[in-house]
Amino acid sequence: MDQNDLYRLEEAREQERKRRERQKKRDEWSKRFWSTFLFTENGKPKSGFLVYTFCLSILFIAFYILGFQVLIDLTAPLTASWPVFWGNLFGSLLVSAVVLLIGYGLHRLFSDKRLLFGTHLWLLAYVIAAMIYMAFYLREAGTMREFLLFVLWFAGIPVGLGTIVFYLLCRRDHHPKPPAEEEPEWKRYVRRS
Repeated sequence: MDQNDLYRLEEAREQERKRRERQKKRDEWSKRFWSTFLFTENGKPKSGFLVYTFCLSILFIAFYILGFQVLIDLTAPLTASWPVFWGNLFGSLLVSAVVLLIGYGLHRLFSDKRLLFGTHLWLLAYVIAAMIYMAFYLREAGTMREFLLFVLWFAGIPVGLGTIVFYLLCRRDHHPKPPAEEEPEWKRYVRRS
């Protein structure tokens, strides 16, 4: 073995060590993330907010799919003569409005006013993940453009509007409890019985 072979061998070992460190960090992050969905010894979820918003996001996916299936079929005779852009925009906004009304009802019902905003953050994460996956899967520019139009009409507008609306409602309605402050010591001595 000459000097170059030793150098390449050392470089390969260093690359392998760095790869193992990156893999270890990814595994630790993954373990921490998925452990938030597990329960404590008392039977309570470690992160109730994360679990509730995840479950609500699945419910809202069903609302959006059902809304598009039912409302688009009902409005098809009305929008058949419209240009495609306006028909798609009308359908997307109509489904958005109906699901937003359902969400607003749930927002009024829940005591934690952050839940619906967190739910729509999950939905936004799903849309972004789908777009990233499809960008690798669809390598042709024309096909990707068609997919992005599909995402805009059937996910971008409804989820984007929901995220904005529930963010504003969360800001308006969520008032975290201030930490309990102890009574100043001077009040204890001044108070008369």
